[in-house]
Amino acid sequence: MGQLSLEIRDGIAVITFINPPLQVMTPATMNELNRMMPELRSDDVRAIVFTGSDSTYFIRHFSVEELDENTRGGGGGWDRPMAEILYELEHLPKPFICALNGSAAGGGLEFALAADIRVAKDGPFRFGLPEVSVGILPGGGGTQRLTAIVGRGRALEMMLRPRLVSAQEMLQLGVFQEVVPADSPETALDRALGIAREIAGRPARAVAHIKRLVREAVSPVTMDMLKLEGRLFADLMAQPETQALLKGVADQHRAERGG
Repeated sequence: MGQLSLEIRDGIAVITFINPPLQVMTPATMNELNRMMPELRSDDVRAIVFTGSDSTYFIRHFSVEELDENTRGGGGGWDRPMAEILYELEHLPKPFICALNGSAAGGGLEFALAADIRVAKDGPFRFGLPEVSVGILPGGGGTQRLTAIVGRGRALEMMLRPRLVSAQEMLQLGVFQEVVPADSPETALDRALGIAREIAGRPARAVAHIKRLVREAVSPVTMDMLKLEGRLFADLMAQPETQALLKGVADQHRAERGG
C-alpha cells in the first residue's frame, strides 16, 4: 500500500499522506511524490493541496528507523533527493498549499515549509525542527526555508534550543498564513481548498508570473529583478484574457462616471 493518495477535484490536486500508525515520512513517500510530478505539472492542475490523513499528525517527522538504518550502512532507496523534489514542487507555476491537520516536526515541518501557503488547525498541536536533540540538523531544507520566513535570529533560537510551538505562535511568526479555530467545524483542508479554488479562478499566467517574481525576490531590491518584473508585466498586458478583463473594468468605470 502506498503512502500518498492523489485526487483531482475540479482542477485542484489533493494529495493525502497516509502512513499509520506513526504517520512518519520515509524515502517511499518522496518516491511516490516524484512519480506524481508529471501529473502535477499538467496545465489541467491549477493548484495543489497537501494534507495528512491522521487527526493528530500532519507528517509526524522523518522516519527515525530509516535514519538509524542509514547510520548502520543500510537504508536509502531514494529515487531522487528530497531537496530536488521539494524544490521542483515549490517552483511549479501554480499555488502549492499545505493543510496541516495536526502536529509536524522535523521533516514533516520541512515539507510544509516548501509550500506557498500553510493553513493549520488550532489545537493541542506542536511544530518545530528539533533535530539537534539527536545530534543532527534539519536536512530537508529547514535551515534555509525557516530562516527565509522568520529571520536568522528566530530560526536559530527555534532550532538550537530546540523548541516546539503552537499553531498560534507559528501564525504570529508568519510561518502559517491562517489558523482555523479549534472549535470551528471547518478543517484545515476545508480552508486550504477554499484558498486553492479562489486562486485557481484567477488568470493562470498572472498567477505563475507573480509566484515566480515573489520566489525570486531578493533584498535589497535589484534592477535585474525590477526589469524582469517589467517584462512579465508587459507579457501579461499582451494576453487576450488580460485585455478582456481590463476592458470590462474600464467599461464599468466609464459607466459609473456617466461617460
